[in-house]
Amino acid sequence: MLPVFNEYIKFLKDRTNNDKALEFLTEGHYWVDRQIIKVFDKKGNFHKLFKINIAKDLSVSIKPYSKMYTGEIESWVQTFIRLKDQLDRLEEESINLLTKHKNKDRIIIDTNSTGKDSMVKTYLANKADLEFTTYFNVTTCDVKDSNQMAKENEFQFIFPDKKLKGFYNYRKKDNVIPSRLNRFCCTLFKENPTIHNFDSKEKLLFLFGMRNSESSARSDYTDEWVNEKWGKRRDWLGILPIRKWTDLDIWLYILRENIEINTKYKKGYDRVGCGIVCPNYGKSTWVLDKYWYPTMYERWQRILKEDFLSNYKWISVHCTLQEYMQGAWTGGLLRPEPNTEAIQEFAEYKNITYDIAIKYFDRHCINNCKGRTGKLLKIKNKDELAMNLKMFGRNIDKFMCKKCLMEYLNIDENRWNQYIEDFKRSGCDLF
Repeated sequence: MLPVFNEYIKFLKDRTNNDKALEFLTEGHYWVDRQIIKVFDKKGNFHKLFKINIAKDLSVSIKPYSKMYTGEIESWVQTFIRLKDQLDRLEEESINLLTKHKNKDRIIIDTNSTGKDSMVKTYLANKADLEFTTYFNVTTCDVKDSNQMAKENEFQFIFPDKKLKGFYNYRKKDNVIPSRLNRFCCTLFKENPTIHNFDSKEKLLFLFGMRNSESSARSDYTDEWVNEKWGKRRDWLGILPIRKWTDLDIWLYILRENIEINTKYKKGYDRVGCGIVCPNYGKSTWVLDKYWYPTMYERWQRILKEDFLSNYKWISVHCTLQEYMQGAWTGGLLRPEPNTEAIQEFAEYKNITYDIAIKYFDRHCINNCKGRTGKLLKIKNKDELAMNLKMFGRNIDKFMCKKCLMEYLNIDENRWNQYIEDFKRSGCDLF
């Protein structure tokens, strides 16, 4: 749920080239929710007007609903006036929770990402007259809007470990892309830096902006919350003063109280953290990235292409380069079996025949070796697969994992690496 601001209206008109269909759209009345533009009527009922469709190539089109509402619509101001009692009750409950911890023996730490929830929570903490310091985590992959907003509000910056040298350097050094299955970013660039920034012996109270309605994982959170990563030795406590608020509550309160918001929201984003690289984003975010932050977007596209080619992601993701860059990079197999297009593209890239290329896909160790999860070990590394083909011939159908193959050949790690370097140097097209 997001108010439709002028900046987002500009984006829609530019990308759809359909000014006529959108000529009625003005700031102050409309909402966008899961790519559907909606309005409230005077009785508080939602009505769907348009569906925003985003294709794989990030082209944008708008389709009106067949029975589009044409009656009177309610402005944002009229909506928060109508829901005044609800907003007042939420505000009172939140301030009461914050006030309970006033003048106690804990140092109050306010964490603020410059997102809407963070800004409302900080605003309420000020209303409760708490004494606190606000901190902002520099993730090194946020857009300028967020960093600049934190700077202008004089938030204290928490930087990641210097050894990481920022997100992009860490990603390149460890040859890793964040995914839904491997979300290292929050741990390395938010949670750990925050933990290490404060004295473990001090009694701290953290103000967090998590809400029950954000996800099923947070639906059972209570007013008090302790991060298990803090460990038992730290006497730290977190409270969640806005956990009962919905998206709509947050936005109406922001509009009513005229609370500053991150300009990314005005551009159409429903989240403002981790610009460009977050695997939890999708087409609705990527199309905005391409429009509003083209330099960052193109940089990430180049990184994805380099990652795909250098790590032979045809084998591990079962997709083509285009499919990978259009979203398959976010995690897991794109499809259970590789399709013809992926195998053919891999064959052309390697300059080998289709019949040889297909042997690189879906291979398990003949000795039924198992991985960490207890499942049969799948051989995904192209050098391991190439070594099997090199040592036993290109017509083989049974493969060994690296460990079994080294034992069979009676070689150690150094000799293994030397073999691979020699084969590559000789120009063997299998490697």
